[in-house]
Amino acid sequence: MKTLSKLSTILLLISFTLSGTLAAEIYTWSDKDGNTHFSDMPTINEKVTTIEPLVNENIANAVTSGSQWQKDYNKNRQAKAKQAEKYGKQAIKNKGICNQLKSQLAIIDHGGRIYVMSPEGERSFKNEAQLEAKKKELTKSYKKTCR
Repeated sequence: MKTLSKLSTILLLISFTLSGTLAAEIYTWSDKDGNTHFSDMPTINEKVTTIEPLVNENIANAVTSGSQWQKDYNKNRQAKAKQAEKYGKQAIKNKGICNQLKSQLAIIDHGGRIYVMSPEGERSFKNEAQLEAKKKELTKSYKKTCR
């Protein structure tokens, strides 16, 4: 506990020392050769000019809820949230479609006799050429939708 107290006291003293150094005045002068010099201490033999550091007035200005920047930020944030929701719904829909396409491709790859039922209830079996065309179609759809 004592070491923590000593450490905090030392840090406090260092911060006070540095803050005084940061607020020091800056002096400038030109020598007889025309060279410009900068220092934190004035010189005796030369004409010295004090430089005032510029203060950034914008740093301390807080953003209010009614500012144009805040309104634009909120609008952009809402638009991104809607877009993310839309993409999320699309991803769920695509996942279902992808699973269906995978299932159909697996059935074709597994082999066997595949048929289509007509409105009258009659079965018409697909030949190898039809199966290969269907496989290409399903593969193309899968690559387009799922990857």
